[in-house]
Amino acid sequence: MIDKRTELKGKDKFLADLSSFLEKHKYFLLIALAVIVVAIIVVAVIDSAVEKKVNVSAALIEQVQKDYDDWIVLDDEDSDKAQKKNDLLISLDSIISDYPSTYAEQRAYFLKANISFSEESWTDAALLFSTSAEVNRESYLAPVALMLSASSLENASDYQKAIEIYRDICDKYDKIYPDVPHAMLSIARLYEQTGDIASATNSYNELLDKYPGSGWSSFARTRLINLD
Repeated sequence: MIDKRTELKGKDKFLADLSSFLEKHKYFLLIALAVIVVAIIVVAVIDSAVEKKVNVSAALIEQVQKDYDDWIVLDDEDSDKAQKKNDLLISLDSIISDYPSTYAEQRAYFLKANISFSEESWTDAALLFSTSAEVNRESYLAPVALMLSASSLENASDYQKAIEIYRDICDKYDKIYPDVPHAMLSIARLYEQTGDIASATNSYNELLDKYPGSGWSSFARTRLINLD
């Protein structure tokens, strides 16, 4: 007996074969479909939870930012300043603990670093600023934090480490961070300060070559004249 499907050709044969396949495997296909639906629901729930987490953490860090702004303008003689600082640190540590790998965590480290910087705790400030940058190296806050980390190290007289961070900024953010010429000038200035005149001269010239129109380049020209 000849199977009628063998008499079909072209599109009709394809549809007949497809219908037969679906009929034979309908239970497996239904299971696969159910798995896909569940996966879509799970992804949607996760996305919703992540979005909620981001929104909550953003609101929290904004409130702490306001508390910091109120704290930083207090006189040192204010009897509440020490307690408010402790409250700030508790809130910031809570955000760091509860919302890892978020912008809120990055901002929390940044604010902790600002507190240390304001108290001239240079080593602590440098470490906290660097930690803030490492939370998300692609964020706009990262190079700002690294600049402040290097500045803190300068204040701590750790010039070599400061140079390393300034170089990191120049290498990583050369095309996207507008203050890179300042970082390059800082490298040259620190070499000059430590007595490495050859490296200072090379660094000043590098700044002039890459950013001849920068205001920092004008300072570099002046320093080169003085070094001759």
